[in-house]
Amino acid sequence: MNVLSYFSNHSSSFKLGLLLIGTVLPATIALGQESNLDTIYANEAMQVALFFPAPIAQAITGNPRMSFTYNKEQPQRLGLLKATPGKPSNLLVIDQQQRVYAFVLTYQKELPNLHYSFSEQAAILNLKDEENTRMNVEKTVKKLDSLSYAQAFANYLLKRNLPVLKKKREQKIKLTLFEVQFYKEQAYLIMELSNYSKVSFIPGNLHASLQTKKQGKRHSMQRQNLSLVRQMNIPVILRPGETKRFMLMLSKFTIPEKWVLNVSVQEQNGRRHLGVLSSRLH
Repeated sequence: MNVLSYFSNHSSSFKLGLLLIGTVLPATIALGQESNLDTIYANEAMQVALFFPAPIAQAITGNPRMSFTYNKEQPQRLGLLKATPGKPSNLLVIDQQQRVYAFVLTYQKELPNLHYSFSEQAAILNLKDEENTRMNVEKTVKKLDSLSYAQAFANYLLKRNLPVLKKKREQKIKLTLFEVQFYKEQAYLIMELSNYSKVSFIPGNLHASLQTKKQGKRHSMQRQNLSLVRQMNIPVILRPGETKRFMLMLSKFTIPEKWVLNVSVQEQNGRRHLGVLSSRLH
C-alpha cells in the first residue's frame, strides 16, 4: 500500500505506525552544505537534533528502541533523537506543510554528527499534491461510472415500449416523441423517425428547447435551449420504409407554466423539417 491510501483510511497515529512497521524508507538528508546521507546515527548517551523547514506535525519511529521527541503543544522545527543498541529501524516525519520525510535509523556508539538540517527537497513526497491527485482520480472515476450507467440506462430505454407523448407527420416523414424519462440529473428524450416517402431522409440538426406558447401576433415568443449532454443512435440515413429510434440526453428540466417543449429535426441539405410541441413530459 502507498502513503496516500493509509492517510485516506486511518487515524493519524495509526497511519504513521502502519507505514513504518517492517518498512525502511530511505531519504536524502542534507547535512549542512557538505554531505548527503540516507542514514541517521544515534545512541543512548547523546541527543541528536533534527531541524526541518516547517514545524513538526507528526512523527513516529519503527521501533521503540529509537526515541524521537518533539513539542506537540507548541510545534517547532526541532526534534530530538536517541537510540539503544539493536537492529536498524526508521523514522517518519510530517511537517505542518504536509511534507513527508523518511530516514533509516542506526545505533552507533560513536556519532559522526549531533545535528542534521533538512531542506524541502529532502521530503519524499507532499501529501497536498497526493491528496489533490487522489481527488482528481476519484472525480474522473465517478464521472466515468456515471457515464457508463447513463449509457446502460439509455440502451435499456431504447429497447422499451414507452408510451407516446407526441407525434408529427409531414411530407411522409413521421417524428414520434415518447414520454420523457428522468434519472438523477439527466432527462432522456427517446424518439423515432419513420420514412414513408420514396426518398431517403438524412437527419441534420437536432434541437430541443423550451418556448412560450403562442399568445397572438403582438406577443413575441421566448425560447430557451436545453443543455445537450450526449446523443445516441442518431441515424446517418433513413431509407424509404425504415424506422429508427434514437435518443437525446439532456440536463434535467421542467416545463414552466405557459411554456412548451419543442423537439425538432431538420433534414440535412434539404427542406423537410419536423417538430413536435408538448406542454407536458408524461
